[in-house]
Amino acid sequence: MFYNLSRVLNITHFTVGPFLEHTYVVSDPDTKEALIIDPGGWNGKVLSYLKKENLKVKEIVSTHGHIDHIAGAWDLRQKTEATYRIHAQDESWLERLGSISAYFGFPDVKKPVIDSYLKEGDILRVGPYEIRVIETPGHTQGGVCFVTEGNIFVGDTLFQGSIGRTDLPGGDYDQLVQSINKRLMTLDEKLIVHCGHGEKTTIGQEKKTNPFLKGGNAAFF
Repeated sequence: MFYNLSRVLNITHFTVGPFLEHTYVVSDPDTKEALIIDPGGWNGKVLSYLKKENLKVKEIVSTHGHIDHIAGAWDLRQKTEATYRIHAQDESWLERLGSISAYFGFPDVKKPVIDSYLKEGDILRVGPYEIRVIETPGHTQGGVCFVTEGNIFVGDTLFQGSIGRTDLPGGDYDQLVQSINKRLMTLDEKLIVHCGHGEKTTIGQEKKTNPFLKGGNAAFF
């Protein structure tokens, strides 16, 4: 479950909820500072891991506003006293949490307090390390990715052999493909891509084989 991929930051993920979403904990082993990306709910394992590793969460962030990427944000913010951030364009998804959770038959999901908004070029810090925010709209209008040396966290923007769905409100297929091609495929091909669901991949692998980026026909993740 735990793996060190970047040789500078520790990265672990927990697969949570009925949508099998990945919640990531990124931490610095020296300062014990941590960042939580996409808190999808079922926080017991995450909180146990934080306690076991003696980690102090500085911030909780979401790549976008869909319920499976924010369902655990309220609870984690309360229990860790960390700030919560999301892009302003996706706040409307949080406003609809009650109706969305009822639609899926979930217990009521509380809207987390947004302490500040994410935007292009923001730098998140974990110990001495920097994680840069990249805006990648298309799956949602407020979709963002987080890139640091050796790794990128893409939420539902990109998947191994696929891309995020665009048939929900705010989705735009052409915009998403443009975001991926112009913002992600121009990055280092060796970057490890940590997706919101499914297996990890690399920028280079997707550049060579992803059918959506090669003009072919394929199915959404």
